[in-house]
Formats: sequence, structure tokens, C-alpha cells
Amino acid sequence: MPLLFITLLFMACEDTETNSPALQGEVNNSFFKASDARGVQNEDGSFTLQGINEDQILTLHINGPQLGRYSLGQGQTNFATYEDADGNLYSTSPDGHGSIELTQGCDSCGSLTGNFSFVAIRSGIDTLTVNKGFFFDVSYLQGGLIDPSGQVNAGTLEASVDDLDFIAVTIESEVIDGSIVITGAIDESFITIKIPVDAISSSHPLPEAGYVANYTVDGVTEEAESGLISVNYNNGDVTLVFFQFNTANHSITAGRTRVSY
Repeated sequence: MPLLFITLLFMACEDTETNSPALQGEVNNSFFKASDARGVQNEDGSFTLQGINEDQILTLHINGPQLGRYSLGQGQTNFATYEDADGNLYSTSPDGHGSIELTQGCDSCGSLTGNFSFVAIRSGIDTLTVNKGFFFDVSYLQGGLIDPSGQVNAGTLEASVDDLDFIAVTIESEVIDGSIVITGAIDESFITIKIPVDAISSSHPLPEAGYVANYTVDGVTEEAESGLISVNYNNGDVTLVFFQFNTANHSITAGRTRVSY
């Protein structure tokens, strides 16, 4: 889309010097208000906004700058996630639904305003509803999203390892020899997923050339002997992957990772 057209879609900036950026809503009928609201404009022109308080993270992602409504759910590249105080991650992708509406954008000052509501799923476990959500004057010039501990991460990775929750504290992603390599870590335990950088939306039984999963604990790495890697989407900047696999001594189930690379 020509830059001029995109610029025209943004409404003129108003004087908001006396106002503060905000992101808030009702999460399962409980009030959520971010103490830190920030965002980024991604290389593909999409926007990711994040509201953080001391123990919760609410993330919104829309695939462009156009004013209007962005649908969430199956088959959509737009998404919303919520992480609660216990590290449980709920997502609209792939099984939730809802919408994010962009009502105002300030091109020169780099901020977005709008509203949202959605139903997000913790796969096979629980459902969460967010209503009356809005974001006001949230800057997308912050230069990175953070988690409550202040760490910068590539995204999220969670799974169940031998029936115990694995919510990665640090997540790294990089492109190596034509593959996206994603590693999520908790202390001395690591889950690593590798897919081709040009992978399309599809499912791949393990083992399969180009698709790798392994689990490392206490310095010992075990490769997947069976399992499945399902690429939900991969747009050259962000990928969402679901996975489950078995090693010689461990069972990894209900895995999902979403990262920028």
C-alpha cells in the first residue's frame, strides 16, 4: 500500500499532553489496568501492543495501520493473548474469537487508540473472556516489548513436560542456515523447535527432514522420536507453531510458541 494512502488513513493527532497512555479492560469480570502500555511497529507493517502490570500481560496484534475492525480467531493473523499471574497463557489463535478496533492513529507521534474484546483459550484447559477493553495513545516507538521481570524476549513458548507446566522464562529465536530455531528455557531445562524459514501452514510428523524438536535437562539433550509440529502461520517476520513430541524419557504435550525472528 502506498505510504501516502497509509498516512491518510491515520487521523490527525490531537493535543494529548495532559493524558497518559492507557490499556485496560475486564478480564473474566475483573478489572485489568496496565501500569505500562507500549508497542512496536513490526517490519511487515503490523503492530503489537502490550499492557503490563506487576503480574499480568495483555498483548494485541493487528496486521496493519488502517482504521477499522480486525477479526481474531481461526485463520486470522491478528491475535490477542493474556498471561495471568501464574504464567498461564490464553490466546485467540487458533480457537478463540473477538476483534480489535483501531479508531485513531497518530502517524507523526507514533501512537494508536482503539478498543477490543475477545475470548481466548488455554488449549484443552480453560477459557477466558475480555470485555470493555480499550487502549489510548499507546506509543509504538518504544523499541521492544517486555515481560514483568523486565526481560526482552522473542515471544512466548509454553508446553507440558511430563504433565508439568513448562512456561519459558526466556525465549530466543534466530535464523540459522535457512531454519528458524526457537529455544525456550526455564533454569537448566530447554525446549528447542526448528522449522524451515519458508515453512507454510501445515503439519509435519516427527521425525521429518527440516523439522526438529528436542528437550534438554541437566545438560542432556533428547531428540524427538515421535510427535508432530504444526505451523499455524509464518509470515516472514512472525511464526506461530504448535507441537507435541516424545523423547526416550520425556513426553512434551500441548506445546505452542509464537516468536518474532
